[in-house]
Amino acid sequence: MRLKIFILLWLAALPLFAQYNFSFVCTSDTFQTGTDYFVYYFRLTNTGTQPDSYAFDCRIIDTVPGWFAIYCAGGQCAEPGIILYDYLTPGAVDTGIDISIYTTPNVWGTEVINLKVWSIHNQNLRDSINVYAAMEQGIHGGKPISQPFKFEAYPNPFSDQCLIKFQNPNKSAFRNPKSEISLIIYDISGRVVKSFIPVSDIVNRESCIIWSGDDNFDRSVPEGIYFIEVNNGENKICRKVVKVK
Repeated sequence: MRLKIFILLWLAALPLFAQYNFSFVCTSDTFQTGTDYFVYYFRLTNTGTQPDSYAFDCRIIDTVPGWFAIYCAGGQCAEPGIILYDYLTPGAVDTGIDISIYTTPNVWGTEVINLKVWSIHNQNLRDSINVYAAMEQGIHGGKPISQPFKFEAYPNPFSDQCLIKFQNPNKSAFRNPKSEISLIIYDISGRVVKSFIPVSDIVNRESCIIWSGDDNFDRSVPEGIYFIEVNNGENKICRKVVKVK
């Protein structure tokens, strides 16, 4: 009888001794400059003794007109201002957390973004990291730093069709006159909506694709924000488009 009472008291006291803790670090340089695409990688580790869920809040502190950012955590991606969640068992590590910042040609400045994380079970446990993306005017004749792709998507916003035009400046063109390019369209949650893989493209020749606002099953997607990503294996660039009625 005493043993049974002891076990019941022990089980009731478990939550009091449960330990929640985590480690959150940026594994990239938090200040980056001289490029047209920025990405910052983070690592979250559950250093406690209990499983825990975590909330992420990404906010733009200083913005540059025409630039935009997306961040990923817990296997999902979203624009700053949308809360994402992650779940880790004791000792588990998530290295799939990142912030990507996309710039606009001929627009210089410094964008500052804060990524905050906190424990759901103990909301006194929280941490945050600032990252800085500085796009500077080129030093040779004042020319801007070139984009890895010539990439346009218009009209934007669009209702029926979006024309996607790009040109592949593959640095290995003298060795490989053709380059396979992937073009993938994501929704705001990071889910793949439409994929064009591969897009066989002659280097330095402009290519065009018409997206009819549908998914891989030829179903019309709802109105909202979408991200078009072009990747030639050496560089990738992304544009945000908006579908309206």
